[in-house]
Amino acid sequence: MIVRASSPLTWTASLHVMATVKHTIAEHDVVFLREPVSGWPAGTEGAVVSVYDDTLLVEITGPAGETRDTIQVLAAGLEVRLA
Repeated sequence: MIVRASSPLTWTASLHVMATVKHTIAEHDVVFLREPVSGWPAGTEGAVVSVYDDTLLVEITGPAGETRDTIQVLAAGLEVRLA
């Protein structure tokens, strides 16, 4: 008896059906800047301290945990840092 594996075409077609779930940014999320904001370069990491409609207040801390700055950023300009 000959057993055939499923074709690569069938397997790759099923990958296109997978959904991507976008996380809504919430207080206490660790985020990073997608673009420069208030003198901070893209990639700067911070924590969300308040959420106001489409604007978030992000606290940027130093290596010892001290607050370096608190900036307002549009939600579209942030990305959640996944663990």
